[in-house]
Amino acid sequence: MKIADDQRRMYGDLYQRYGEDPRALFHNDQESQYERFQMLTRCFSQETGAFSVHEIGCALGHFGAFLREGFPQVDFSGSDIYEPFVHECRKRFPQGDFFLRDVTQELPKDRYDYVLLCGTFNIPGSIPRDKWQQFVFSMLSAMYAMARKGIGATFLTTYYDPGRNREDLYYQDEKQLMDFAVHNLSRHFELDSMGPLYEYALRVYRPEYVRASYPQQAFARYFKKQ
Repeated sequence: MKIADDQRRMYGDLYQRYGEDPRALFHNDQESQYERFQMLTRCFSQETGAFSVHEIGCALGHFGAFLREGFPQVDFSGSDIYEPFVHECRKRFPQGDFFLRDVTQELPKDRYDYVLLCGTFNIPGSIPRDKWQQFVFSMLSAMYAMARKGIGATFLTTYYDPGRNREDLYYQDEKQLMDFAVHNLSRHFELDSMGPLYEYALRVYRPEYVRASYPQQAFARYFKKQ
């Protein structure tokens, strides 16, 4: 089975069961969902003016509603492979752009300041683990290509307590993820596991954005020494 077909089947079943509840998106409750959202917003916590955020797997638009409270200046948009989710987002955010598409199959031409993904990588469904890891890397590459400043995604940590893991979930090896980011995306990255969940966020920033936002005199001093 193709990954997109498997994902549509899983999320479609949950949507029929739970409707607009966070459980339709594999969150236990709104509290844990918002904790994941909070990890992702640290990607742009320094922004003071208008900026754009594109969510891969925008689902029911819960992240957009969360952003509207803390970042009213944000231009929120999204992509999803499940058509009912895209329709819901278009109804909730009539001013935003929402696309029915798989960005790993064809890279879109549209670009955004930040491209984010929440939770999708945790649920491999029936897909073999090696194929799922390839999908994770392919998706991160597509997200990075779409971003002008940076990307962010959440993962389940391999550093869980005994008995806290489940066979049906995917725990992303941190070292493998860091190696991929540095060698294929950017050496400017953060791993954030500060929250109460057995999860972490990866945030990767474009070198040109880091250079532009960092004090230029500090960069000049550093590179003069090299």
